[in-house]
Amino acid sequence: MSALSVVVPARDEELLLPAALEALEAARRTLEAARPDVACEVLVVLDSCADASAAIVAARAPRIQALEIRAGSVGAARSAGVAVILGGSMHPRSRHWICTTDADSTVPPGWLLDHLRAAERGAALTLGRVRPRLDDLGETALAHWQEEYDRSELHVHGANIGVRADVYDRLGGFTALDEHEDVSLAVRAREVGETVVLLPESVVTTSGRLDGRTPGGFAGYLRDRCAVAEWS
Repeated sequence: MSALSVVVPARDEELLLPAALEALEAARRTLEAARPDVACEVLVVLDSCADASAAIVAARAPRIQALEIRAGSVGAARSAGVAVILGGSMHPRSRHWICTTDADSTVPPGWLLDHLRAAERGAALTLGRVRPRLDDLGETALAHWQEEYDRSELHVHGANIGVRADVYDRLGGFTALDEHEDVSLAVRAREVGETVVLLPESVVTTSGRLDGRTPGGFAGYLRDRCAVAEWS
């Protein structure tokens, strides 16, 4: 790969966005130290934000860029971010890797390298795991959630997914859905026989809140798997 880009949709995430960006910068430094030949950029898509999210991103320019839209849709936000990145890219689509995460999530230091190495081994799309923050859940609820989560081998989370740019184009990209745009992309990749690679060791820590920014999303996923009484 000659380029790796990260798209981060954000909607009123001023409390969690700083940690998300700090983690991405740490992952970027790890990538740059190991692979200085790979260009890397991070774009935060500020979707209908009415808080200080824009100022938080602006303070980190030019290392982190911003795109402001008013779609009110995480699928549209991811799609808009990828469109801007690929529209300005001089790298061949077959050598340009796109990762996405979320503004309420923190990636591990080796996250970008994990996706890059999978891509260079032939992956067309990568799927990584997530883990809710312990402080949000408590030990009992987290243990219950982990037990339920581990029963399934396939997990698709927008907070931890990557795709090669030419494959993204062939699949039609992220659709403008209010939720599950990540699942839709992964399903289409499998349907046409693209090489989907799981990254079980590359775990992103994400918010454990039950009231998310989308009608369902990861917050709904958590509600479905843990009794509400266990979270108090």
